[in-house]
Amino acid sequence: MTSVTPKALKARIATIAALSVFYPAAALGAALCATTMFGTMAHAAPASLTVPAIEAPVQTQTLAQADFQKKTYSLRGGITVEQRGSQTVIVFSEDFRTRSGPDLKVFLSRNDVASSTGTNATSQSIKLGVLKDNRGTQEYVLPEGVNIADFNSVLVHCEAFSKLWGGADI
Repeated sequence: MTSVTPKALKARIATIAALSVFYPAAALGAALCATTMFGTMAHAAPASLTVPAIEAPVQTQTLAQADFQKKTYSLRGGITVEQRGSQTVIVFSEDFRTRSGPDLKVFLSRNDVASSTGTNATSQSIKLGVLKDNRGTQEYVLPEGVNIADFNSVLVHCEAFSKLWGGADI
């Protein structure tokens, strides 16, 4: 039996795979020949030649866009609310900037930014998580079952000291 190097085997398997797109019957014949000629080596394709499963692209729809408004401290940039398949995602813009704080959290609030204060920011709100960074793009996925239409703003709030940095009306 002829010895085949892994590199040569990869090349032969790649050729068979390429042929299968245009000539399925020829590729089957070539695969059978390779199996006969090279023994069991042709049965095990190297991991680098495995074909990944093709997933359908997730449809993204923009539901809302808004700029941040200052309450206690300046916030630059804005947010986009996106529907990605079954998930609703709040996306902070690339140019988002604010000063750092000790306990900054992101909330989805039923109040608009103008009527929100440090003391009422967390009432009738859903905490989306800790502010990941005080600058740049970041995303917050709404919990399953939460309807974005029931809320009026996204707030950045220091929970430890009840200081509302600011927010964006959606």
